[in-house]
Amino acid sequence: MNIPSHFPSEPQKIWEYFHAINQIPRPSRKEDKFRDYILQEATQLKLKTHTDEVGNIIVYVPASKGYENHETVIIQNHMDMVTDATPDRKINFNTDPIVTLREGEWIKADRTTLGADNGIGCAAALSLMHDPSIEHPPLELLFTMDEETGLKGAWGVDAQFLKGKKMINLDTEEWGSLYIGCAGGIDYDFKKTVEMVPAKIETTGAKLVVGGFLGGHSGVDIHEQRGNALKFLMDWLNSMPQDSFELNEWRGGKAHNIIPRDAFALVNLKDLKLAEAALNTVTARWNSFMPESDRQFFGRIEQDATIFSEVLTAKDQASLISFMMAFPHGVHAYDLASNKELVALSNNLAISLLVKGQFYLESSLRFFDRGECVGLENQVTALAHGFGMEFSKNGEYPSWKPVRENKLLDLVAEKYQELFQKKAKITAIHAGLECGILRDKIGPIDAVSFGPTIMGAHSPQERLHIPTVVPFWELLKAVLKSL
Repeated sequence: MNIPSHFPSEPQKIWEYFHAINQIPRPSRKEDKFRDYILQEATQLKLKTHTDEVGNIIVYVPASKGYENHETVIIQNHMDMVTDATPDRKINFNTDPIVTLREGEWIKADRTTLGADNGIGCAAALSLMHDPSIEHPPLELLFTMDEETGLKGAWGVDAQFLKGKKMINLDTEEWGSLYIGCAGGIDYDFKKTVEMVPAKIETTGAKLVVGGFLGGHSGVDIHEQRGNALKFLMDWLNSMPQDSFELNEWRGGKAHNIIPRDAFALVNLKDLKLAEAALNTVTARWNSFMPESDRQFFGRIEQDATIFSEVLTAKDQASLISFMMAFPHGVHAYDLASNKELVALSNNLAISLLVKGQFYLESSLRFFDRGECVGLENQVTALAHGFGMEFSKNGEYPSWKPVRENKLLDLVAEKYQELFQKKAKITAIHAGLECGILRDKIGPIDAVSFGPTIMGAHSPQERLHIPTVVPFWELLKAVLKSL
């Protein structure tokens, strides 16, 4: 199996598989080609497999010699990836491979998401199938579907086909950390039909464009206070005299788990200078508080000779902008009891569309304590009631509450210290892992999650830190040898 010259040579099998995986399109809900690839690899090695109704795969890897009577261990990853690209990158994620590049110590993609989340974990699991020199107990390699859009694969897992009571999840992104907990989540959709009327302003049609924000993962990056392009766009519109423009359309956001990087609005402008002045005011204000890493954002006005013939009524225009301004986004609480740096509660204003009189908004709430989330839920639903919105809950998954009394964790921490002469950080992550759902389905199990360092997940800045891949692999092998 050939790999690009910019890939490292070791661990050879992991890099070979990671390259092979990135040649296979695997957006959420369309992982069938990758699933077929895994089944083909397992068949060639004469390994038993099980595919459930949802499309999840279990590959059963027999124990190494001398480990036949050891307890079975589950190795868990998801097959899908978040698909996002910069505006100037033309790619069809349903058909095109991911083009990789090397930048110093990092592997990244050519202006798209890389798919290291969770492709590098899948590559490690596939490598375990191939190397007979690795000592391990019986393994159940669980590859789930559709994790990135609501953990739907995990919900569909049939526990009767899993014997393991210890589970290692390889879907985390900070090397040196052992994760024993993750956030739960709830997605809400908001909708409203608004009235469109003939335009009155006949001066200038324009597209108000916002872009350049980092975006990123709405869980692990939310604490960095990265800008939300939709929030900036609404701030801009709200800063203009409401009788100086007429609103035809807006669009922003890509997915529930991505902080919006880009957005635009189509408007008729009475006075171009008023729009420019509002943009300058809002830009200066945002630059005063935005983190330095996310100050490459921009707003611009693209004039159009076409006047938009249908626009919102003045009442609906003001109402929708006010709703968007009031809608919460960002961190709402930290875990002050046990880890003051860990986000305990957040909301991502993820997607909003206003097209042909149909308004839509999707938000993603994350929490560790379900009870603490109720107040934020009540806030967004009360806001919707006040503005006459229809709303519905579009999926919920449980948190994985940290439990320190965990024999598997103790072993992984011990092996980490033996290998690297330092202690691992034991923590939880403000993102959704499948461990919470799987623990509910399988029953009481010891679980831990670790992986190499991935930065910028869920964005075109996603990159994999090469120096962390070898130690990640060595730790996984050492743990399996000791189980």
